[in-house]
Amino acid sequence: MRVFPCILALLTAVCGGVVADLAPAAEPREPAKLPHTVTEDFNRPPSPARAIRSLFSTDQDRVFAARQRVARASYVASKIQAGDIQPVDYSVLSESAGEPMPMEGEIIMEGPAIAGIHDPMTYHTVPGSPGCSSCQGGSQCGGDCGTCGTCPTICFPLCFSLPLENLSVRAGVEGFKGPMNAGMDGSFGFLYGVNWGAPLVSRSTGLGVQLGVNGSNANLHGASFTDDHRDQFFLTAGVFRRVDWGWQGGIVYDHMNDHWYYDIDASQIRGELSWKFQCQGEFGFWFTASDQTSDIDEQITLPGASVPSTASGSFQPNNMFAFFYRTPLEVCGGEMRFSGGWTDTEMGLIGADLNVPITKCLAVESNFLYLIPRGGEGSDDPCVCETWNVGINLVWYPRACSSASAGKNYYRPLFNVANNGTFSMYPTN
Repeated sequence: MRVFPCILALLTAVCGGVVADLAPAAEPREPAKLPHTVTEDFNRPPSPARAIRSLFSTDQDRVFAARQRVARASYVASKIQAGDIQPVDYSVLSESAGEPMPMEGEIIMEGPAIAGIHDPMTYHTVPGSPGCSSCQGGSQCGGDCGTCGTCPTICFPLCFSLPLENLSVRAGVEGFKGPMNAGMDGSFGFLYGVNWGAPLVSRSTGLGVQLGVNGSNANLHGASFTDDHRDQFFLTAGVFRRVDWGWQGGIVYDHMNDHWYYDIDASQIRGELSWKFQCQGEFGFWFTASDQTSDIDEQITLPGASVPSTASGSFQPNNMFAFFYRTPLEVCGGEMRFSGGWTDTEMGLIGADLNVPITKCLAVESNFLYLIPRGGEGSDDPCVCETWNVGINLVWYPRACSSASAGKNYYRPLFNVANNGTFSMYPTN
């Protein structure tokens, strides 16, 4: 009788297992939805609030974002298992094309891989986009813009096509000071300009060309030593090469016309070379070089003086040399660069620049540069030689699909147009 309870328990377990095997499989249970799951569209720039928060993201924010992605993937997988979502049949792609899909390792086109190489007549775009990447105009593209129509053509004096997807227009404010301010008032005013890039000859070369101009109006109500307002014009033109990873660089020619209580025309060469890492980040070196001097001999009235004084001397663009680190931001298309270096006149150099998309067609661009004057006996007056520039601009991309996509184009300009930070003067005597 003592073994009867054990036999009864064994029979109960066996019968329960058989009934479980015969019962139909239970439907998978839908997991609980995350209360704060947000669907991210990486083809559209984020809101201004999120763009600012991304500059100061913490490890906790990144961990939470990773958990959100895992939760979304798990949710979709459970939906497919329950039959609510049908798996995509990719075989229809090969059937509709009429050609077999390429196998892994198959050579589609022989030759070296060059950044940005593709057929200029066929562009695959997202449905509903405003246009293909060469024309960027819906009225210029045929059908759903799977193929590109005729791009805008200019016929004076010669006919040529002008791609405008890498055109940017900017306007903003800047404050700056240098030896031309005679150690007294700084300059503040408005800056505006355009910058444009395009493939050089053809996209197969992997090289790009850029051309841009800036204008500046400062000291609109004069200064303590002159009643004249300050007008400047900057021109930048050159070639460059962008890559996904590897060596990247370029060289440009800068020209400046500065009209204040003097008139100066000066020019310089500016270049950079960097190594772009596969994951993210870029480390490199940039420089400016010029041996052109400009002479001034003008009359100014110093504060408190009753008679004018003579301001005379020779001035030359600063030859600057700096290492930099450029990194992309979590905001799609945004990037930031930090620089540190020196000049040939033994001044230190620190600087940074930033570009953040804020809407579909707009971005905010900011930059600063500070040249630290040397001290000690026999050195020039630090107040006179101190050089700095701070600016903030609103950038408009009139023909790009978005300011975020403009930040990913191989042929967007590599260099910013020269300004009072990248083009500054110092006295040679």
